[in-house]
Amino acid sequence: MSRSYFTEDDKMVMSPFPRWTHNECNNIQFILHKKGYEVNIVSRVGCDRKRHDAWLVPRKHVPFIVEQLFRQRLVVEVQAEGKLQASINFVYDYSAITIIEAVSRFQKRRDTL
Repeated sequence: MSRSYFTEDDKMVMSPFPRWTHNECNNIQFILHKKGYEVNIVSRVGCDRKRHDAWLVPRKHVPFIVEQLFRQRLVVEVQAEGKLQASINFVYDYSAITIIEAVSRFQKRRDTL
């Protein structure tokens, strides 16, 4: 035997996704919730076949969220999901700090959808 067996730590899969930490994700969700947006942070495959951080949102909120992202000059990709959901994929792999600063400047939702 030239090699030792794998330890439990060696067997753990290290995935680079999500790139945003759990605390950063909670911070983003908290800010968006205060502004009236329902967002779950997930990981999705973009059109470039690579994994990216993404938001899972109700489809009825997509126009409002995309408008706010457009105002902050953030490039995203929108993808249909099941059960009246959509994902907003951050294909440029923005840092969490950039996203937190952007969502802090979002306008509150005024509609009653």
